[in-house]
Amino acid sequence: MRIVFRTDASDAIGTGHLMRCLTLADAAATEGHICTFVMREHPGRPEGLVEARGHALVVLPSKAGFLGEDDTGGPSLDHADWLGASQAVDARQTAAAVGDGYDWLVADHYALDHRWESSMRAAGGGRIMTIDDLADRLHDCDLLLDQNLQGSAGRYAGLVPAGCQTLIGPRHALLRPEFAALAKEIEGPRALQAGARVLVYFGGIDPDGATLVVLEGLGALDKGLAVDVVAGARNPHLAAIREAARRMPDTRLFEGNADMPALMAGASLAIGAAGATAWERCCLALPTILITIAENQKPGAAALADAGAALWLGDVGEVTPGDVARSVAALTDDPVRAAALGETARSLCDGAGAGRVLAALSAPRTRLRLAAPDDCETVFAWRNHPDTRRFFHDPAPVAIADHRAWFARTIADPDRRLWIGEEDSGATGVVRFDRDADEASALISVYLVPGEGGRGAGARLIAAGCAEAAAGWPGLTAIDAEILPENIASAGAFAKAGFVPYGARDAHRWRLTLPRGARPQ
Repeated sequence: MRIVFRTDASDAIGTGHLMRCLTLADAAATEGHICTFVMREHPGRPEGLVEARGHALVVLPSKAGFLGEDDTGGPSLDHADWLGASQAVDARQTAAAVGDGYDWLVADHYALDHRWESSMRAAGGGRIMTIDDLADRLHDCDLLLDQNLQGSAGRYAGLVPAGCQTLIGPRHALLRPEFAALAKEIEGPRALQAGARVLVYFGGIDPDGATLVVLEGLGALDKGLAVDVVAGARNPHLAAIREAARRMPDTRLFEGNADMPALMAGASLAIGAAGATAWERCCLALPTILITIAENQKPGAAALADAGAALWLGDVGEVTPGDVARSVAALTDDPVRAAALGETARSLCDGAGAGRVLAALSAPRTRLRLAAPDDCETVFAWRNHPDTRRFFHDPAPVAIADHRAWFARTIADPDRRLWIGEEDSGATGVVRFDRDADEASALISVYLVPGEGGRGAGARLIAAGCAEAAAGWPGLTAIDAEILPENIASAGAFAKAGFVPYGARDAHRWRLTLPRGARPQ
């Protein structure tokens, strides 16, 4: 496959978006896929990093076009000034730079939404994957990744098109393979005692000086702890950090690049932000004190704290050195609590997320065709197979005469759609939609060809069917499913396709809420 990544890094944006895209690109390259990055020229963009990892890079010119109301129509996004161009200009430049010979376009950028994605789709490229954390805007994508703990498919109800596959939660976090390898070597809780190391890291920029607040708090402690500080080369407070680290005993300062997996593995406590690094610490069972340095980190920090996987002191503008000192002292005095933080964190993320995401990108693509009269006998054999019938509300076999009459009515009914899903290996299953009288919702029914289970074909069939139903019936606002509680595999497939359970007393009902305007019909 050829995979194109559209992301940016800068003093304002930081490097987190770029680093997680590089992790996915590295995993793809090990399997022979070709990756190209498209980035705009921003102040603080890391020079040479993409090429050093063996990937191609296209650099777009800085400040191309206006930054106000976007000329694709509609208001600007909250992070519009991160793009350095209007979405329409950026889409034209990106399309011109990469052409249409790619299989996947991966967009990881808070300043891009469905308008840019739809423009890229119209330009004739491949499928689109969006990496998001905010759930604050419409998307026109085929696959969406939100690796955060507070994420759920429900967060994106009405924000992604029908048929969009969703990968939600930290089991999909994009971590370098070193973390999963080191996690296997960590046994038991970290010893937070005299001589133990505390790792302080707030990303490559840390504009508000969280590192200095933490160092002042640690300097006031008398617990015999050693300190490792990592500060980016473009940290605006680097000189002051150097001086603070020089005054503290047993303190090491790492400027610019550092071996973060090794530092995390050797630490007993981390103090840092709630960005992508949070999942690296979780993977290594590292107890963590969080200080958020951006508004979009707050929901994730709250979710980690609520789960018992970290302590969240608050935002950088609210936290004092005294808060830091008291929190560290509390954990050194209560090793059971510190150990519990680490073990809970470990349960959230195993470090294998990049492989799971790459598997989704590499999965076969399902094609649909409307069922025809000649399919009647074949569908009958699939429908009457014992493995299919056991999860029907009425599992009794159907007589061939009854099936023929039902099949004829179904393919002639304008409020029904019956599709057969096919992949390169052959037919995979049957998906049917029954539109309600109000024409605003439809009920989906799906089953696989016997023997096709266990390889993700169900989720692909559901996603493809929902996309076709939404396109053919533009008035739909929701698609519902009824799943028997014991049918765990089916529930998993519907969840991957973006469905969420609803109804306090009717947990076997699931719903996909359709967006309005995310994808032109």
